[in-house]
Amino acid sequence: MPTAFRARRIITLAGERAAVSPGELDASLRSVDNAVLLEKDGVILGVEEYAVFRRRLSGAFSLHDLGPVCLAPALINAHCHLELSHLAGKTRLGEGFVPWLASLMPLARTVPGEEEAVSAALRCLKDSGVGHCADVESRLPGLICELALREWQGNAVYPFTHFLELIGFSPPPAAEGEDVEEALRAGDWFSPAAASLPVPASEHCALSGHALYSTAPEALQAAHAWCRRRGRVFSLHLAESPEEDECLRSGSGALRDLLRGFQPSPFPEWKGGPVDRAEHLGLLDAFTLAVHCVRLTPRDRRTLAERKSAVCLCPRSNAAIGVGRAKAREAAASGILLCLGTDGLCSTPDLDMQNEMAAARDMYSLSARAVLRLASINGAAALRLESLGSLEKGKAAVFSMLREEFARELFYSDSG
Repeated sequence: MPTAFRARRIITLAGERAAVSPGELDASLRSVDNAVLLEKDGVILGVEEYAVFRRRLSGAFSLHDLGPVCLAPALINAHCHLELSHLAGKTRLGEGFVPWLASLMPLARTVPGEEEAVSAALRCLKDSGVGHCADVESRLPGLICELALREWQGNAVYPFTHFLELIGFSPPPAAEGEDVEEALRAGDWFSPAAASLPVPASEHCALSGHALYSTAPEALQAAHAWCRRRGRVFSLHLAESPEEDECLRSGSGALRDLLRGFQPSPFPEWKGGPVDRAEHLGLLDAFTLAVHCVRLTPRDRRTLAERKSAVCLCPRSNAAIGVGRAKAREAAASGILLCLGTDGLCSTPDLDMQNEMAAARDMYSLSARAVLRLASINGAAALRLESLGSLEKGKAAVFSMLREEFARELFYSDSG
């Protein structure tokens, strides 16, 4: 039987496109008061006032009255590291990027209790209103898929993008004419999870590169090409720390010292910054999701905007590690598509997306309207999730329930 969900207010964002300017981010919210969301077989039939519904359709729907709550489109966590959930409280925070990475590296492996840590992290995601999570994985894609299906049982859409992460340096790339997928499976070029990549018929898997300083340029290019050919998003960490910049520019510094023996020797110098390097390798286009981007110059922002690459901001993770604060308002003014992610429990206190939204609002001096869009319609656009992002006819019937304090702020913004 079709279902109707009643709420005090339903923020629909109906008819909107992804917001790529301050004006679009701060625009009034499209919403319906004392409303019902109508759905059948997991697809939205419409959103309308309860009084209208009661006159026309009440007998044809099973009504679930959710009480005095505010519904919004499902939240999108565009960057997460669930397989590092067991590292909560075990890494060095507040001392900069290299001390944090040095504390993480010996611990980032399979350990007893790992499944329980991932399960708890998944519950936190779901309880905060997340309808889709883009998770970066190098060891546990099968386990995370199994646990996600269990946690989101009955969800109208599959709740995950599995970014299978490529880490490491390599011999020369595939021979001319060799299939890209076969090259990606070959030998020890990539991490074990990427070397055993599931058949690419699954629409929920994509390849990602860890970073310019930790993944062979040939691997980054091959993975990007693989994603582009299939219309999937390619993700990589970019412009996250000053140590990254120093390592790429001079082939020296604390990050180079930490990774000596892992990186090739000598590590090739690049006179430009990380965004210049990514552009030179052909990694920036509308299929690219660049994560963190704390250290963007005005030129970097222009490049990302011109290439239509999306940027995922992780404000609490950046603050905890001590790498600085992204210039979100400047990025928005440059026309960059921005979205939000929690990163992992190795660098953030929880995976609660509504807490991440509040942090983004405060740290970046953004409006509540703006961060709601970053965490919903923009996240859906960045990950190419056509069935999510708004609550309107034909979209998936997946929604979030906003906490009262944040909902009140949205209401206040709408009235003022």
